[in-house]
Amino acid sequence: MTTYRVTIDRSLCSGFGTCADARPGVFALDHSGIATLLVAESDDEGVLDAASSCPMGAIEVAETTAEAHVA
Repeated sequence: MTTYRVTIDRSLCSGFGTCADARPGVFALDHSGIATLLVAESDDEGVLDAASSCPMGAIEVAETTAEAHVA
C-alpha cells in the first residue's frame, strides 16, 4: 500500500487555502491563516493534487511504501 508523507514549509505559506479546500481532512488554516497539517501521512493520493495547487510551493509530498508484514 502506498502512503504519502506530507510536509509544509510554513515560512513559504501565504494562506491561499487551496490545500485545505482540496483536502480538508489533511490540511487546515490556523488562526493566523497559515496552512497546518491535520495528519502527517495519508493514503489519499489527492494530497498530490493539493500540494500542486499551492501557488507558493510550500507543500512537499513524499511517497512511501508500507510493506505488509507476514506473521
